[in-house]
Amino acid sequence: MGNLENYYFNINAIPVLVVGIFMLFLGFFVFTKKRNSNVNLSFLLICLSVAIWLFSTALGYFSKVPEIAKIWFKIDNFGVIFIPINVYCFTASFLKLNRKKTIITGYSLALILGVFILSTDFLVLSVKMHFWGFFPVWSTRSIFVLAFFFIFMLASIFELFYGYKYTIETVKRKQIVYFLSALVGAFTGSIDYLPALGVEIYPFGYLSIAFFMSLVTYAIVRHQLMDIEVFIKKTLVFAGLFIASYAVFASFAFLGSVVFENIVQNRWIAFVPSVFIIVLILRPLESFLRNVTDRYLFQKKYDYRKLLRTFSDEVLTVLDLDMLVNLTVNKLVEIMKLENASILLCDGEGTESRIIASAGDFTSEERLNGKENLVAFMQKRGGYVLRPDSDDKKSFSTEIVQDISKLRASLIIPLTHQNNMVGVLSLGKKKSDEEFTQDDIDILLPLAKTLSIAVTNAQLFEQLSEAQAQAAQREKMAVIGTLSAGINHEICNPLGIARGQCEMFLLNLAEGIYKDKSQDELLEKAKEIMEKVINETDRATVITRKLSSFAKPAKGKIEGNIKIEKELEEVISLVEHDLKLDNIQVVKELEKDLPPIEADRKQVQEIFFNIIRNAAQSIKGNGKITIRASNKNEKVTVGIEDTGEGISKNNLDKIFNPFYTTKEPGKGAGLGLFIVKQIIERNKGKIFVKSQPGEGTIFTVEFNTLSSA
Repeated sequence: MGNLENYYFNINAIPVLVVGIFMLFLGFFVFTKKRNSNVNLSFLLICLSVAIWLFSTALGYFSKVPEIAKIWFKIDNFGVIFIPINVYCFTASFLKLNRKKTIITGYSLALILGVFILSTDFLVLSVKMHFWGFFPVWSTRSIFVLAFFFIFMLASIFELFYGYKYTIETVKRKQIVYFLSALVGAFTGSIDYLPALGVEIYPFGYLSIAFFMSLVTYAIVRHQLMDIEVFIKKTLVFAGLFIASYAVFASFAFLGSVVFENIVQNRWIAFVPSVFIIVLILRPLESFLRNVTDRYLFQKKYDYRKLLRTFSDEVLTVLDLDMLVNLTVNKLVEIMKLENASILLCDGEGTESRIIASAGDFTSEERLNGKENLVAFMQKRGGYVLRPDSDDKKSFSTEIVQDISKLRASLIIPLTHQNNMVGVLSLGKKKSDEEFTQDDIDILLPLAKTLSIAVTNAQLFEQLSEAQAQAAQREKMAVIGTLSAGINHEICNPLGIARGQCEMFLLNLAEGIYKDKSQDELLEKAKEIMEKVINETDRATVITRKLSSFAKPAKGKIEGNIKIEKELEEVISLVEHDLKLDNIQVVKELEKDLPPIEADRKQVQEIFFNIIRNAAQSIKGNGKITIRASNKNEKVTVGIEDTGEGISKNNLDKIFNPFYTTKEPGKGAGLGLFIVKQIIERNKGKIFVKSQPGEGTIFTVEFNTLSSA
């Protein structure tokens, strides 16, 4: 067997040998990363049995002498017989299944079959020359080998399928999916049995193993299969991709040599064009693979200056809580090139916290409950937490480890303000798979402190907005009480007219005034009266509906089709009667077909209601309020001008301050214009004021149109 004269160069053996070498390398690499793990050991055994199969097959292809090739194929099948039980052992260890008896039985059977295969002609009767080289001829007793192989391989596939079905953890499910897919792909390599049973088909099992290797490698890289922290990932991934590509090229070389050999009748010369083509495209292939791995697995390190600049300029100036937290996680994922990031906020008691923003490949609204959850733990411990490895997990409770797993976190930083726990910032793995360094943490800790202040401010602003809305609603309801009394006769008049018409008809009927009229004439008269009653009740209904609608609090629902002139007409119809009673004339100068704006309809009404009411209160005696609306420079502008007393220059800068008022004590809280300004800005508008004592005041409100948004 050791004499080189018994072998010749066979191109078909090269890809088989190369895949076997890399399979062996992958197995030892996985094992050396975690020597005490049954999962990693069983994976090494898979790789060893596959390597024995591929090495022996390659040497069988290289053989010139049938007797020597037969020995190599016996060794080949000895390796193959251990593949299914090694796969099943790995599956059981990986899924943490108690299958000890089945595994012992499997290894015992594999050993017995293996001894028979090596020492007798139990399986390999002889070898036959094919166009790719020698290949074994099996006996009818191969049925025992095939039954053993398929039973354990299919058992592994079913165990993985049910493991996926009943596994909750997202990462574990992804690991199962990738290994199951790799195993199913490798299972197609069993087609190599067919040539041994007399079917003339090229044995491409090594390509199935190349696929298996590539997918397992990817699962190790991206989803920590077998809990391996890959520090030489780039080389490994490149090797996996290269093996798969090389296998394809080797097949191409084989086909090319067959084609050219028919022309030149010389195998060595026929091999030259294939070598030339491979050499020609090898460099572009290498560049392509390098770009792919760099782009998707090894992205450049982030620029910490960009991170600081983005936070100071874009993130920390936001007062809307929802916008703040979502902008934060999105920017962290984008700039630091993280797989995910999320922010959790505490409920104030530490017993519950909820995810209010997440980005990357992790989206969830999950809550962490209980007094022993991650947030409560960090509140007691203080400081940040790095994702624990298998050894460190012993120092954490099961609940904490589960919470970290739920968040898919690699680094968790507390958000604290004035010694109070606001929430936590959870950061997933870097896409480069680099660990978080001390430099990273030195940058992120002060950012987290600043973020805590920004979150607290946003929460306070949210609470202030709610308080403002409540204050505005209370003030509005107080005004509506007065308003209701003022428009009382507007409702009573139509109802009185309707009642009078009905009473007059009934009285005339009772006194016999209609005795000379026919039934048709009486019916026509009744119809005429009913139409008048309907018209008058409709008038009353419209007024009460407007008042009722206006009394309801705004919900902060932004709409994109708000017509300013329509909302102005609605408000004017409510206050117009009251203003007439006070001898105040309302003049409307509204442009037609003003473009719509994006705002909360009820809040727009509140804005104009408050400004018009303030204008009316500033007028002593007879006066006039002029309301103008126009479209200029893609902005809808509303001007409300009164002929009131005006505002002094000293007071003009104070009118939008909270609790500032010029009214008599008890007649105003000084929140009206302050709230108006807040509501306008919330609806992306602006307000301006001009005034001269004794000449009146002009309030101008400006909104962006939808076309300019």
